[in-house]
Amino acid sequence: MAEKDSLTLLAEEVARILNVEKVDPDVGINELGVDSLNVVELMLVADQLYPGADVEKLSAGLYTSLRDFDQQLRQQMAA
Repeated sequence: MAEKDSLTLLAEEVARILNVEKVDPDVGINELGVDSLNVVELMLVADQLYPGADVEKLSAGLYTSLRDFDQQLRQQMAA
């Protein structure tokens, strides 16, 4: 069985946080229904999925997608 990539794992965790079956990683977090409490959970998940990345440095807006977060965090890890 192939190992899941970070974006897939992130989307699965956000779906779990939101108590839904699946989320689209290309939809903005605001459209997914992420609220301020969910953001805290999202940051905790990101800390675990992206070791060495600084989630405090994420650039986010209403239309930032999980794919955007994944790219930012992977770039931080590579730096």
